[in-house]
Amino acid sequence: MFKKLSQNEHFQKVKEFLQSKNLDRNSFLVGGTVRDVLLNRELKDLDFAINADALNLAREFAKYINGTYVLLDEVFQIGRVVKEQVTIDFSRLSGDTIEDDLKERDFTINAMATDLELKKLIDPFNGLQDLNEKKIRMVKEKNLKADPLRILRAYRFHATLGFEIEEKTREAMKKHAHLMKLTAKERIKEELWKILSVADSARTAELMIEDEIFKVIFTSPEHLLFKPNINALKLMEEVLKSPKKVFDYYKPLQGKNIIQCMKFAAIFGIHALSMIKQIKPSRKEERFIENLLKAADKLKKIETLLDKVSFLRSYESILYPALIYGISIDPIGLARAWFYKDLEHFYKKTYSKNKKKLPVIKGEDILALGFEPSPLVGQLIERIEILTLAGRISNKEEAMRELKKYLTLTRPTTTEEFKEKF
Repeated sequence: MFKKLSQNEHFQKVKEFLQSKNLDRNSFLVGGTVRDVLLNRELKDLDFAINADALNLAREFAKYINGTYVLLDEVFQIGRVVKEQVTIDFSRLSGDTIEDDLKERDFTINAMATDLELKKLIDPFNGLQDLNEKKIRMVKEKNLKADPLRILRAYRFHATLGFEIEEKTREAMKKHAHLMKLTAKERIKEELWKILSVADSARTAELMIEDEIFKVIFTSPEHLLFKPNINALKLMEEVLKSPKKVFDYYKPLQGKNIIQCMKFAAIFGIHALSMIKQIKPSRKEERFIENLLKAADKLKKIETLLDKVSFLRSYESILYPALIYGISIDPIGLARAWFYKDLEHFYKKTYSKNKKKLPVIKGEDILALGFEPSPLVGQLIERIEILTLAGRISNKEEAMRELKKYLTLTRPTTTEEFKEKF
């Protein structure tokens, strides 16, 4: 059962360290680590419950392996050691025995442990059976009330493990969901992002909508009647899983949490910016969603070639996120995929190639034609740039001809007159 774990170098280091302190008989591997071992998942986190001063042990162990110590919780004595992208948590045993500790945990699949000799599975709440049945079942209802974030964690396990939530547990979650209002918003966002990182997160989001969880998390009265758009999320995930069905030049999206932000925007649409502000986003996340919504609005208004250029000049840096988001909220969805593919082709075949030609003229070229230094010169340069990107001008000579053609018109004296004439 634990053969693979016995070969884990980080586990062996902890065991060796605790043996040197004569603490190995009072120490246990617990919770999510045991769950993941039994599921044969890759281990990136190891959790140990120890009947001793866990914080001091964590500090000493960090020095022992030349890792980094992080204080997680001083009250409950939880210290973390980070080494080579693996986290090792030390927590003080809750109660006198490991069984006392496990009865305070959230779900049965996380309420299992083993001694450091890996000789037996300690499973007082039949977590192994629930694991085999792919079931999320609470240990005790009061444990959900003690830390309401555990309610959101249940939906996270629903998404990441593909397990179903047992009916009594789900009813208790809905009953106490209002307590999440007291939970730190940063912790809520972290759980939401873990849910939305899953390729098929729409399945879980739909359950959360049905259980009215978003109404609890986002409490602004103006949004209480707003219905999250699960269909937009489903369509976005369909495109993200098979982007080549829509785009010919697509490359995997880069950037931390970019997928999560896109999915968040798909669910909440025009309200996404005001709603994400409620869960303490990073400035980068907030700015990305703001630009995504602006890009979507501009996409709807594209009619001409120059509209395409204007859109690309503003949102080239988020082109694929904007196009995918545009498809997801499009009333006819993939039936209009041709529009987004056409914009992609224009970007690759025309815009990108012509961008390399810029600038075709400079301010002094315009002043040489008799213009006085003024904001109008900048407007002329911008106009020439747009025509170049659109493929209507390809060199300085053509740009100058365009300007001279303009000079044959009545010379405008204001920017507004300029726009009408040129």
